[in-house]
Amino acid sequence: MAPSADIFSNIGKKKETETAGDTAVRSQTTVSLLSQFSLTAIGFLSTIYFTRVVDPSVVGVYFLFFSYNALFYLFSESGIGEASVKLISEGRDRDEYYTASMILRLIYLVLCVAGLLIAAAVFPASTIMETGILWWIIAALIIDYFYNSRIYAAYTDGKVNAFQLSLFLNTAVRSLFQIIVVYLGYHSFGLTGGFLAGMIFTALFAHRYNQLRLVRFSKENFKRVLTYAVLIFLVMSCYLIYQNIDVVFIGRYMTETEAGIFRIMYQFSMLAGLAAISVKAVLYPKFSAWNEKKQYEKITEGLRGGTSLSLMLAIPVFFSFLILGYDFIDIFYGEAYVPGVPALFLLSFIQIITVFMYLQGICLNAVSHPRYAFLSIAAGIATNVGLNMIFIPMYGMEGAALATVIAMGLNSVLAYAFLRKVIPVRYNWFSILKMVIVSLLMCAFLLAFKYVLPITNVVLLLAAFIAGGLLYGFIMLKADKSIHDEVAGMAESFGFKWPKWL
Repeated sequence: MAPSADIFSNIGKKKETETAGDTAVRSQTTVSLLSQFSLTAIGFLSTIYFTRVVDPSVVGVYFLFFSYNALFYLFSESGIGEASVKLISEGRDRDEYYTASMILRLIYLVLCVAGLLIAAAVFPASTIMETGILWWIIAALIIDYFYNSRIYAAYTDGKVNAFQLSLFLNTAVRSLFQIIVVYLGYHSFGLTGGFLAGMIFTALFAHRYNQLRLVRFSKENFKRVLTYAVLIFLVMSCYLIYQNIDVVFIGRYMTETEAGIFRIMYQFSMLAGLAAISVKAVLYPKFSAWNEKKQYEKITEGLRGGTSLSLMLAIPVFFSFLILGYDFIDIFYGEAYVPGVPALFLLSFIQIITVFMYLQGICLNAVSHPRYAFLSIAAGIATNVGLNMIFIPMYGMEGAALATVIAMGLNSVLAYAFLRKVIPVRYNWFSILKMVIVSLLMCAFLLAFKYVLPITNVVLLLAAFIAGGLLYGFIMLKADKSIHDEVAGMAESFGFKWPKWL
């Protein structure tokens, strides 16, 4: 096994000679992590309020809107945002690629809205028409054009912190609008209207960070954006299908209530995937720039370090949910959502698989092999759709989650095989084994806690969860030097003095 390396630290250099670039990556990763935790906390608290106040069927309709909008957004965006990140981060013809991406996205938006209107006229009895969400979806797609163009302009320009702040504001404004309007008694309008309000406010905020200009671009610029967008679209389509197709199938084979419950479980399970989302946001433009400079060893070490950092959260959260899952759902969401807990167990395990799927996928895109990323994820999504049609009628929500576990597992294995053809892939399996062992020790602690102090309220629940997390974190910092050094480096990049006793 290769010696353990500091996550994101000087690749191919001595540890003592840390560069400003490494510090920037560490600080961006820290901001991204804090942003993701804040986003989750806001969404988590607002969702608890909705599940207590709003009828589950209304929540289910909102999540159907959310899922259908994500699928139609897929076609209106068509991978153009990710393609612009890839091309602009290379450093050449930045304004030209930015303008070409804006024009191409506008063309796709017009075609998507036209297709929606035609489909609504041809299929008046569809779920979209019967639930009344058609016009909400069209409005969301139009607003999203301006929202995404603003936040991606900051992201492609290297302003990762501004990008993360924009995501945070979108969720914060959305949740605040939803809470206020739902409190006033307008449940359906409050949930769906808040979705649009968050994007509008954030688009206005993010505009100030845009330094890219609309200029004349060449046919070659447009063609290159289109080529990358088509390939990345195929990859993104599968990611969005993974995230939303289960809800659509459950809504089809079961009811809106089960669809809402499942979506709540999926949303709650994403606590385990927060680090992966944060690391992905920071590393993608870095991988692209390193690939342009042929610094492949940096990509290899960045992938290994990012995977370890992401799993450090995903693995213990999965194990803690096995012990505290029923308590969390019953206390936070209410008895009506308890039937979704078995699905939660599988969905939180999925977040571990997602770490490999996400980071290997962005790595393939960044090193100019999006075709490999598509082939691996296409195999997974085809498996997911097929298994959903079999498992959901048989096992309900648990069947949908099991289908996704199998599909994402296949996806990750194929992506790993493809990536090894392009660059060396080295994971720190010994560190990952330590995470599993320490997580099992944490589970023993949680069981003892529940035996001594039965969890009957939110204070005891949070006390158990936080104490278990602190125990896990303390042991891991002592047991794994590479993780200790990286966490310390991330803290010190923000001016915090790392205590010597840790």
